[in-house]
Amino acid sequence: MRFGWISRLRWSPAGDMLAICGGDGIAIYVNGFGGAPTYRLRDHAAPVKDIAFSPNGKLLASGSADMTIALYTMAGDKAHVVKTWQGHRDSVETLAFSPAGELLASGGADNTVRLWSAETGAQIELLEGHVDEVTTLCFAGAGRYLCSAGRDGVIRCWDRKSGFKSEILGRHDDRIRQIAFQPGAAAVASAGRDMMIRLWQLDGGLESPFWPAHAGGVDALAFSPDGALLASGGRDNVIRVWDVDLARELLTLSAHSGPVLALDFNPTGTMLASGAGDNRVMLWAVN
Repeated sequence: MRFGWISRLRWSPAGDMLAICGGDGIAIYVNGFGGAPTYRLRDHAAPVKDIAFSPNGKLLASGSADMTIALYTMAGDKAHVVKTWQGHRDSVETLAFSPAGELLASGGADNTVRLWSAETGAQIELLEGHVDEVTTLCFAGAGRYLCSAGRDGVIRCWDRKSGFKSEILGRHDDRIRQIAFQPGAAAVASAGRDMMIRLWQLDGGLESPFWPAHAGGVDALAFSPDGALLASGGRDNVIRVWDVDLARELLTLSAHSGPVLALDFNPTGTMLASGAGDNRVMLWAVN
């Protein structure tokens, strides 16, 4: 599958849809891949930086360089804009729904993290602490924590039980390009321009021994649904699949001719989708 510039891709919770976003807006495949997408969404006035499905799969959120967030209802092969709003003062770089689906978190090039009501679009919290662009975030610990990171090389962990007081979970020597929560564990993986993947324990931020991964830097991370595997992609145009417990590489997947910028496992963990700077999306059988 070939597209324009690709930013992120996401499987729906049921695994029946694959959504891809980037310079050409959003393309969505329903119950089958290859050829033309089932439909395209072009409601933003600038490239779409991230997308996120709600936990029940009924909503899709998108964030754009036009500083807006859009919310779509998903029903069969139809998608309708429910609402669009603006709060960030610069590009919206990253999005994540809370595990219960009541909150939508966003991070932006204005150095802020914001929490929104997924029902109304009203801003609930403004979280400040980063000193540069926030480009990646994830909920962790059954939704108690919101972790965020970006160009300042710092992972902040915001505790909902303490009124979103934040602590620094970890650091990289250069900008952090993506973080991901490990399902079934109390850990967050981070990938950076420093070519490293690191794994941080939420109970104290202790770093587990991990590995140098990709020459030129790591751009993308994705855990398998059971948390046993971690896929990474980087500037060397390669995808690596790691056994997390053993910190050992299991597979090397080489087919892209550009940096691997986006990865996501399907809900059963049998397929991995990748998007790269060669404007292609590829599907890989993992098990």
